This record gives sequence, structure tokens and C-alpha cells, in this order.
Amino acid sequence: MKKHRYHVLSVILFAVFAAGFLYLMNYLFEHTEFVKNVFCGTKSAEVLGKVAAGSPGSVAAQEELTGKVSMYIFSVITVMQFVALFLAINVVNLIRKSHDSYNLKLKKLESADVFFDVPLYIGLFGTVSAFLVMTFAPQSSRVIAYSSTLIGIIFSLILRLSLLYPLRQKLLTGQEKNEV
Repeated sequence: MKKHRYHVLSVILFAVFAAGFLYLMNYLFEHTEFVKNVFCGTKSAEVLGKVAAGSPGSVAAQEELTGKVSMYIFSVITVMQFVALFLAINVVNLIRKSHDSYNLKLKKLESADVFFDVPLYIGLFGTVSAFLVMTFAPQSSRVIAYSSTLIGIIFSLILRLSLLYPLRQKLLTGQEKNEV
């Protein structure tokens, strides 16, 4: 029962984190020129037509809409990266805390290797998504492609270096001590 509560609480906390991150990104898009320029480009409403900027069909309004869609795609991909990180940490902790033998833990760790690659796959998904966005917003598509790939590489590296390698070394050392 305690495990169930932990999982439910984890899901709720992650949902709150995701909603907070999406809200923060939307707030920053609406209230800062820097974030808006990252996703919309540096073309301002003055360049694209200040008078018509308020109308829904104007170039400035279309640019802002595609920028906002790009910002949401970026935000969702970033949240997915954090979900992958969280899942991998939980899988490693379950293996670490299990009362199985060293050999069985090593085999479980080997089979859980896919969880360390998921951030890379999400990064690749972000890159492919960016190619779809490229038609409408070339500036923000580069932001999505580069950042999602970079986050995926960094998260995968963090998982492998800080979780996988130390636990594998500990299990191998413990296995050698038991064999002697």
C-alpha cells in the first residue's frame, strides 16, 4: 500500500511540475521579448506591420501563433525528457533496493538499459518534430531540434554516469567478494 501511495504521489507531483513548466513557458512567452524572440525570431511587430499586428490574419499574428505552437512543442518535449529521467531513476532504485542476488541484479540492470536510451529517442523525436515545424517557423524549429537533442544527450549521459556505472561497479565488486 505504501508503494502505491508513493507512485500516486509521484505522478501527481510530476503532473504539477509539468503544468507549472508549461505555465512558466507560456508566461515567459507572453511577457518577455527574449523568449518570444527565441521562438518567433527577431522580427518585431514594427517590421511586420504595426497597424495590422492586432488583426488575426496579419503576418505578425501568424508569426506569433507559430512561435507559440513551437514553444509548446519544445515544452512538451522537455517535460517528456524529465519523465524519462524520472522513470530511469525509479527503475534503477527498484533494482538497487531489491533483495535479489548480485547476478540477478546485474541481469535486471542489463535489461533495463533501454531506459537509459529513452532520452536520446525523445531527442530524436524532437528533431523530427522540428522538421515538421520548419515549414512554418524556421527559427523555432532549430531551437526545438538542437535543444531536444542536446537535452537527450545530457540526460542519457547523466543517467549512465551517475546511476548505471556506480551501481554496476558496486554489484560487480560485491559479486567478486561473495565468490572469494
